[in-house]
This record gives sequence, C-alpha cells and structure tokens, in this order.
Amino acid sequence: MNLYKTLLNNQEYLETVNKIENTKFITDGKWDWEHGLGHYKRVAAYVKKILLKLNATERTIDLGMIAALLHDIGLSKGDKIDHAIESSNIFSRYIENTDITEVEKEIIKQAISDHSKGNCIESSIGLALVLADKLDVTYHRTINSSIQDKMNQEIQKIKKVDIDITDTDLIVTYQTDNNFDVKILNDWNKAILIPKKIAEYLKRNYTFIINGKKVDYENILIS
Repeated sequence: MNLYKTLLNNQEYLETVNKIENTKFITDGKWDWEHGLGHYKRVAAYVKKILLKLNATERTIDLGMIAALLHDIGLSKGDKIDHAIESSNIFSRYIENTDITEVEKEIIKQAISDHSKGNCIESSIGLALVLADKLDVTYHRTINSSIQDKMNQEIQKIKKVDIDITDTDLIVTYQTDNNFDVKILNDWNKAILIPKKIAEYLKRNYTFIINGKKVDYENILIS
C-alpha cells in the first residue's frame, strides 16, 4: 500500500492530524469522540477488509485507505462546519506529489463528501468508507472523552467490531462486555442503519451479532 504509507509519512498531514487530535469537538454539548490518527487507521483497516471482500484491485484498496486517512481532515477547520464537505474540499493538498490521477481524486472526493450518511454511493471506495466509518464504534472512540455520559460509557464496553461480506450476506459482529446495553445504539443508530443500507445496496441479507447471538436490530431501533 504505497500511497497509504506515503501519506503517513507526510509531515504536513501529520501536523494537521496533530492539530485535530488536540482539539475537543463537543457536538451540541453531548460528546467528543476521537477523530484522530487512531480512528483514521482503524477506518482504513476496515476499508481494506471490505474492499478485499468485494474483490477490489490493489490500487482501489490503496486509494480507499487514502480516503480513510483523509475523511475527517476538514475538522482542522473546527467542528462548526460540515466536516465531510470541508474534508472533500481540502484533502487533495495532502496527496499533491503522488501518482493519483484526476479521475481517482474525483472518486476520493465524492467518497469523502458522502461518508457521513452514504446517500450517494458512486464507487466501491465510497461504499467501503461510509461503512468502515460506522464500524469504528469501539472503546477507542470515547475512552478519552471529556464527557463521560451513559452513551460514552456504554461504547467503552464494545471491544471489537468485525465485518464479513459473502455472496449472500453482510454480517456485523460485536464483541462486548457482558453487561453492554445494546439499546444505547438508539443514540447513534448509524452503527446499525448504515450497514443495513449497504447490505440493501449490495443485495445481501443483513445480520447483526453481539457476542455470538443474532440481534433483532429492528426491535432495538423502535425500543
């Protein structure tokens, strides 16, 4: 993954990420989840796994992992903006000295701009990015939050999230502490709804599993 490794050695990129990591983003006074390099790398790993499951080329995987590293870069401008759109507007400055073509830049731009909601999936990179971003809902995201409300405390009980995509199914698996309250996902229902949307897009069945047990996700969302 040459492009991915190159970006991780880009000093300007690392300085921007450091700025983001040292900023507390408190949305509506509710929580300030991690949006730094740890998040970007985990999303990149998910992107790689998803694209491998979809039989993507090595180049597509590398570009997808680049998109993952850059998808929240707009937060360097603060959290009072549409960070997905801002990220899509400024990401290209960090990949100027690479062999990424203009066509590939447009694919990355569209994927980043759509990564929050997945309302306009136009490529496998866009599909992988929006799904990967919502899979990163483990303890890493909130353990250092300055706001330790019920939501953040429950998220810290999610130790691992995995994904499998077969010819017929999209399966999301959580490993959690035994006392994890799954209903807390009502407060961040994208964790359930985005994988469901992607499964429908791929024409796969959607299965949500927690600690080896299939979960009725529709019941969670109406409870």
